[in-house]
Amino acid sequence: MQQHSTIDTIKVIHVLPFLAGHHLDYGLGEELPLFAPSATDTLVYGVGYDSAARREVLGLPVHESTGRPHSKWKDMLNRCYKAGASAYAGCTVCKKWHDFQEFADWYVSQPYSNAPDVELDKDILDQHNSIYSPEFCSLVPRLVNQMFRNTRSQRGKLPICIKEGPRGKGFTARISKYGKQVHLGTFSDIFSAFEAYQAAYSVYCSEVADEYEGKVDPRVIERLRTCSRNIRN
Repeated sequence: MQQHSTIDTIKVIHVLPFLAGHHLDYGLGEELPLFAPSATDTLVYGVGYDSAARREVLGLPVHESTGRPHSKWKDMLNRCYKAGASAYAGCTVCKKWHDFQEFADWYVSQPYSNAPDVELDKDILDQHNSIYSPEFCSLVPRLVNQMFRNTRSQRGKLPICIKEGPRGKGFTARISKYGKQVHLGTFSDIFSAFEAYQAAYSVYCSEVADEYEGKVDPRVIERLRTCSRNIRN
């Protein structure tokens, strides 16, 4: 019977920090791009670059820097890194998507990518998310994106879609459906008005989910079917 030494054999594996431009950093827990920016790249908003030339050398597929994927990529960087973009303060783009080619790979593989009203969203799947990344982003119709927008800063102290009634009597509830305002009624108190809005919003979300089933990311459909409004929203 083979005897093992009390002193374990230690195998040391030396890994180069870069492999074909891929920075092998296992401590960050973040997937990084295949190619890091080169010394000659002119960075877009200080972070963005295009690895097309290096991909071509290796015979890898390349996306043209024209068309919708590129414009969506630049818009995303603009939101996060342009000075004074206060509406997106604290938002960032994952390192993988700093490279346009990596973003375009993801973009063209997504459902709804060729629709004329497509929008890139980062927080429908997680309302607290502030990072543009494959895990949390989705391509959605403008209509769906608007349904989830936080309008807290654009209204007063009352809950979403609730206003004081005519001449200060009661409270009215309304909902925006397919771009049009629909009056839901006038109620004696805020809570009754909000309950009417809450019920109408749930029905509306189900209608939209049915309309876009099979056309957008299934996770977005699931979110539509399970979403609800809180009076504190």
